[in-house]
Amino acid sequence: MTSTLSLAVFPAVSPTSSVATKAASTRYFAPRRLGHVNLWVDDLGRSEQFYRDVCGLNIEFWEPDLQATFLGTGHTPHDLGMMKTTGGVDRYGRNGLLQLPGTIGLAPGLNHLAWELENEAELVAAWRRLKAAGVPLDLTVDHQVAHSVYVFDPDRNYNEFYCDTVKDWRSVLNGEMELLTSVWDPAAQEPSTTGLYDDAPALRHVQGAAVHPRRITHAVLVTPKLDAMLEFYTRIGGLHAVHRANGVAWLGASHAAYPYNLVLVEGDEATYHHASFELADEASFDSALAALRTRDIAPLRVVDVPWKRALFLADPDGQCSEWYVRREGFADVPRGSADTPWLV
Repeated sequence: MTSTLSLAVFPAVSPTSSVATKAASTRYFAPRRLGHVNLWVDDLGRSEQFYRDVCGLNIEFWEPDLQATFLGTGHTPHDLGMMKTTGGVDRYGRNGLLQLPGTIGLAPGLNHLAWELENEAELVAAWRRLKAAGVPLDLTVDHQVAHSVYVFDPDRNYNEFYCDTVKDWRSVLNGEMELLTSVWDPAAQEPSTTGLYDDAPALRHVQGAAVHPRRITHAVLVTPKLDAMLEFYTRIGGLHAVHRANGVAWLGASHAAYPYNLVLVEGDEATYHHASFELADEASFDSALAALRTRDIAPLRVVDVPWKRALFLADPDGQCSEWYVRREGFADVPRGSADTPWLV
């Protein structure tokens, strides 16, 4: 689920303009939860093996022509998507859609964050409000099991806001797939008001993996524009502030089972720090640590604090992921600490 990554920026408006007045009082999207994180990787096969055999994410489906693989636990069609870096070569979706221009994905890193909405009607209504307010958008696409709208945040992180269009997604997405993505016109027909997500899915367990996660829960971004990012993710993104202290903001969506879905950490440079995957309990955490030791895999860090127990792993490209058990409360760290992104 990707984009042409246009270079549109948010329009400048005076505080007294009608657009500014309307924008200040309008929330656009209303996500339920963080559905997945999508990464650029250099070697798709090597990354697949790491996230499956070490991290316990099941390979659900893949698109050879797009050079993309999608892995997960079963809560959504994927918790983690991976695209091979483009090497400067364009890649196309269905019907000639330029899905991955060669100007993007030149190095490993974050492709996008994906936010699940209640239904298609909410997605289309948000799209209409954004268009009317003159907020720049990138692609609107049909992924066969989801419809999606893409937009940038102030740090140029890419965000997908999507709704499921098929409840039994494994009946459509399973194993090797031909190209999936084509253009979607949100105004072409009356949108569905039915929520097609599955809140009681059949979860996957990767036999023999070192770690056995339940689900992706949140991502952590470092930003030099904390106030602007808060404005974007609350007003455009529709998240709500759960807690804020010492240069850190925890933001949540509407799903009550997820205490928060995004953590923004104030820092000198805009950086995707990591995605976080929840384990079932402390016993699962102990088992993961023991299994990693038997494979001579050393975590980047192991954190044991009152609000969580966590281990961090580096993938083959050096990108970080967190595998954790949540405890009570929020991180208590001094403002500006280099350890903050690991501790939140």
